[in-house]
Amino acid sequence: MNNRIFGDTSAILALANKKDQFYDQAAKKLKELLKTPDTTLLITTHILAETITRIQRKVSKEKAVVIGNLLIQNPRIEILTPSNTVIQKAWEIYQKYMDQDFSFVDCISFAVMQDMSIKKAFSFDKHFQIMKFELA
Repeated sequence: MNNRIFGDTSAILALANKKDQFYDQAAKKLKELLKTPDTTLLITTHILAETITRIQRKVSKEKAVVIGNLLIQNPRIEILTPSNTVIQKAWEIYQKYMDQDFSFVDCISFAVMQDMSIKKAFSFDKHFQIMKFELA
């Protein structure tokens, strides 16, 4: 059975920038996650877009292209476009947690994880723990 772990912008962004406070931790965690042959990192098209945009702004467009190619071409990374039903669920989460500073992309991630019964996120974002997901 394939073991899916959700990939979040915070972790991928850390990998793209050696000056990031989480760079070493992210590189070590990713290596550990992908050493298991049946583990797949799942990201959404929303995470892909957010990540590429943030790398371009914080590091460089060249680095954004390098990371984008790695994400898009790696067979161990699955890129999912959420369905309208999942987007609706994300909107419900967004409205329900008015006391949290969840972004809408966070809520899409949570809805995808719930929909696909994914328990772990490759992330440094505490919001996943608030929603009772484990950080990988």
